[in-house]
Amino acid sequence: MNFEQYYPTLPEIGERLAKMIELPQPPILEPSTGTGNLIQAFMDAHSTRWGRYSTNDFHCVELNPERAAALKGNDFTVIWDDFLTFNPLLPYRTIIMNPPFHDGAKHLQHALNILADGGEIACILNAETIRNPYTNERRALIQELEDAEDYTVEYVQSAFVDTDVEVALIHVKKKAATIKCATFDNFKKSVVAEREQSDPQALIRHGEVNVLIDLYRAEVKAALTLYDEIQNYNALTSKNAAEKVFEIKINSHERGHAGIVKKINYNYWFRLLHSKELDRLLTADAQRDYSSKLREMQEYEFNERNILQLKADLTKNLFGSIDAAIMKVWHNFTDRFALAEYSKNIHYYNGWKTNKAFKCNKKVIIPLYAFDTYWKEFRAHRVKDQLADIEKAMNYLDCGRMDGDEHSEQWDDMATCLERAQEMGFTKITTKHFAVAVYKKGTCHLTFNDETLLKKFNLYCGRKLNWLPDGYGFKAYSDLDDEERAVADSFEGRTSYEETFRNRQFYLQSNSNPLMLTAGKS
Repeated sequence: MNFEQYYPTLPEIGERLAKMIELPQPPILEPSTGTGNLIQAFMDAHSTRWGRYSTNDFHCVELNPERAAALKGNDFTVIWDDFLTFNPLLPYRTIIMNPPFHDGAKHLQHALNILADGGEIACILNAETIRNPYTNERRALIQELEDAEDYTVEYVQSAFVDTDVEVALIHVKKKAATIKCATFDNFKKSVVAEREQSDPQALIRHGEVNVLIDLYRAEVKAALTLYDEIQNYNALTSKNAAEKVFEIKINSHERGHAGIVKKINYNYWFRLLHSKELDRLLTADAQRDYSSKLREMQEYEFNERNILQLKADLTKNLFGSIDAAIMKVWHNFTDRFALAEYSKNIHYYNGWKTNKAFKCNKKVIIPLYAFDTYWKEFRAHRVKDQLADIEKAMNYLDCGRMDGDEHSEQWDDMATCLERAQEMGFTKITTKHFAVAVYKKGTCHLTFNDETLLKKFNLYCGRKLNWLPDGYGFKAYSDLDDEERAVADSFEGRTSYEETFRNRQFYLQSNSNPLMLTAGKS
């Protein structure tokens, strides 16, 4: 009879157990190591062409002194004898085990106690421990397993030599701990209280921006405090130490407090400039321009005064960049009209003092190379900026009219639509303003969803190009002279012109304040 309850792990059982572990993270603990069969099976199972685990990646616990000595002789690291008395300060992230059958529940419970949050255990257990939880100890184990993030059991018959006992191969993943930084949380509470006491109207004035400012102030204070704490720890402990425990690296060209603050400044200005509100307004060219200034902006604290100054600068330059974007879209739609494939993009009309005037039709074709010629797959990133700029130009012309629609929540931005299309394998998508079809030959077909917006687009560009009279749309049809009436008839007809005149505030006025700067999401 095996009084010691020692049953070495068979290679095939060890391999099945080892493959239950998703992400093995050294050091890997094996309680009751025996002769190291389970470790060997684990190393074989996780061996790849990029490398394999070695004996140095394992910490062994073995009660039998002879087997412990043999393990050490084979270069294993034996760190303890009786596992049930093993209480390490290091939380292990991976534990593999084949504990004694008579104490299996107790051993697995102890392993769960020392397992790091988010860690994994693979364990061979007597099947009866799971099938027949008749003791309080077994019931407590079952409860702990069921409370874990993930818990699976495989039953295997005749898993050991000279015995037909049934075993349970158990994989359990412990729930990950909530990420917390007490220093940051404490400063966050104090910063909010300070702001509420000194300026209770701040949130009313600037909403989410002040929430972001609160987080910024808390992060700077927490980072500087942690930095000083580590510096002080090093000063107190390194005098008689062979090596420092901590080496601080700041991802900045500057060291110390200045480097920390600059890096945090950079991150918060980046977050603001890439917020949802700005992203839907700034074209790709404008975003590149402002992103290039982030290194300059890292010198400035992320506070209300500097944010308001940024808003003023953006607003001042935004109209010019949007006007350029709209005209860029126009030329992209119309400049290729001479080629046969694009000839249906436009419709000619008698322009003001010119016979070369034309407007865009409801459907346009543009060159757009969205497919990878090698992999024969749609690549959203290749066309995202170009299509997003078209969308932003139309968002500006729309002046928020469609945002108020009862179905507005169903619309995603162009980038999201394209990424979803790539994931699903689609080449046709419907966005807020267009139906878009992308073809492998290098073209894209865009169909306007809203002819009212198409009309405004043509009015905007026609006026910019002086193809429409100066007072177009501001005079009643009956007040137009013969030349003006001829242009109106050719461009849209009397009925449509009268609708333009009635709704001239929408058709002929631009959004006077497109920039509503809030924190948004990065």
